[in-house]
Amino acid sequence: MSDEGVRIEITVAAPVDEVWQSFRDKEKIRHWHGWDIPELDAEIDHIYFQNVEEDGTTLIVHGHDTFALTPVPEGTRVVLTRAPKGTSPEWDDYYDDITEGWITFLHQLKFAHEYQPGAARRTVFWDREVSLPVSGKPFFESANQRGVVVEEWGPGLLITCPKMTIATTYGFSDDELEALRQKGETS
Repeated sequence: MSDEGVRIEITVAAPVDEVWQSFRDKEKIRHWHGWDIPELDAEIDHIYFQNVEEDGTTLIVHGHDTFALTPVPEGTRVVLTRAPKGTSPEWDDYYDDITEGWITFLHQLKFAHEYQPGAARRTVFWDREVSLPVSGKPFFESANQRGVVVEEWGPGLLITCPKMTIATTYGFSDDELEALRQKGETS
């Protein structure tokens, strides 16, 4: 068991009060957390509204992971400090996957504020890395993930890693979303 948790830090080009609302308003959380699944509302409720503590612009979820928002000249610094592995032994087998999920979600938060503030998104998720025939400009890169801005998706965001791919789109019709899903299935 490590004595230190993981720290993930991003800076969002938006005021603290706007970013904070993206942690406290369920509809705004839908604009960045996760991807489109039938259970998304229940997941949001469980993570951000059940067994949480608020202190100003700090949110502690399930007594373990802490989000601290602070103003910086560029906007808002969001720091997620994960509790050390072993804090919740029943989750230890998933610790690294959860950390990777938080990296994804926080970059989706940043993207939503900086590229599509207030806009509803539509997503496609694959449980593997897929190769889509798109180009884009780099948005972020971590040890295991890469995100690129794809202009023709609204602009949207493509996040890839060995275990998953998420395509975040804006303004897509059902047909366009299904065509994108099919491209991923055949890659």
